[in-house]
Amino acid sequence: MKKTLFLISFLIISLFSCKTIEQIPQDKTAAQIIQMGQNYLSSGNYTSAEYCYQTALERYSDNPNILVEVKYELGNVYLKQKKYSLAYAEFSQLITLYNENPNGFPPAYKKLAKIGISKIPHSKLQEFED
Repeated sequence: MKKTLFLISFLIISLFSCKTIEQIPQDKTAAQIIQMGQNYLSSGNYTSAEYCYQTALERYSDNPNILVEVKYELGNVYLKQKKYSLAYAEFSQLITLYNENPNGFPPAYKKLAKIGISKIPHSKLQEFED
């Protein structure tokens, strides 16, 4: 009986923790959406975190500060999921953006992107750099 209750409790918790958000209200600021994504990332809900960051990109990508922050956060989402090719793509885009316009983007994100790339296993990294 205890095993059954434990299993049911586990399933219920799993369902609620994996629930994705359906939509983000239009009145949310970029900072609010990014914070939502960070909260989801911290709780392990990568699908919802990615959704938040993609939404922030769609709504606010014309702002360079938001663009680089969201690209960095997306890289982290993919890194946590071990989707190394996607993480590498996001981090590499950040470095490219900074190299093409060093005064147009916050410099900290170039360093953070390099740190993100360094977290990708060397064997996987070689696949992307070839």
